[in-house]
Amino acid sequence: MISDAAEKFLPLPIDDTVLAAAYRLKTLGLPWSPQVGCFVWDREAVISVPSPFPKRVYFILSMRRFTDIFGSEEKMRQQLVWVPTWYQAVQLCSRLGVADVGADPFVDGHRLISGEDGFLRLYASIARHLEASKTETPAGKRVDRRSAARRWIRRVMEEELGSLAHLPPDVQRHVQSVYDETGMAYLGWRRIQDRQPEDWVPPETTFDARLLSDLAHFYSDYQKLIQSMAAIREAVKRLRAMDPSKEAESYQGLITDLKASHHRDSGPGRILASLMDPD
Repeated sequence: MISDAAEKFLPLPIDDTVLAAAYRLKTLGLPWSPQVGCFVWDREAVISVPSPFPKRVYFILSMRRFTDIFGSEEKMRQQLVWVPTWYQAVQLCSRLGVADVGADPFVDGHRLISGEDGFLRLYASIARHLEASKTETPAGKRVDRRSAARRWIRRVMEEELGSLAHLPPDVQRHVQSVYDETGMAYLGWRRIQDRQPEDWVPPETTFDARLLSDLAHFYSDYQKLIQSMAAIREAVKRLRAMDPSKEAESYQGLITDLKASHHRDSGPGRILASLMDPD
């Protein structure tokens, strides 16, 4: 018969060595979007509630609880250290091109062993990959990658909205800003899903509606952003159909609402309200 003590297994090894390795991944720029199912190390001792795990390690069971504490997902990214589980580390290895650990039990020429040593070997392999990426990617190339992404986003915006030349410059800048932020989040999602490199852009020049819906559903920080983009689409469509000389008041009212909107406040609601009842 197995004793009670033998039945108690920690979901991941938690000691100073593992936490130091996780922190190294953070400092090397490991991408992470806070979500339910992640273990995190509260290195800065922000959380006042005791954890059931040692070393101030917490499990994200409710995103709302954590955003109430930190204020936003961005603050969580800044102040917490993600401690990937074995399965998450294996996924990272696969997505980063380190190795197909699920099919081949070797990483960097070494047999992948179970236990803490194998766990740390996964972390070390990810760290080496991140370090190599930084070394091999000069600043100019990083700029080129971002430029390629922005060019793709411009094409998507033109495909969806057409020319914005008839709109005031500040409105054009606002629309571009929302599309840029949405597009960068969308591209990150697509690259992970399709296992593509950082400079890849989709062949199509439209946002996939289902993927946008998933992005808004799984990452609460993007909900208002995507709502704002939807409102902008409707507002631009409405403005294009208007004759400013005959509907000057309604036209200017919609322009004013569009200029005042921002995806981090209640702007989308105001625009949608004006579209439903422009008078």
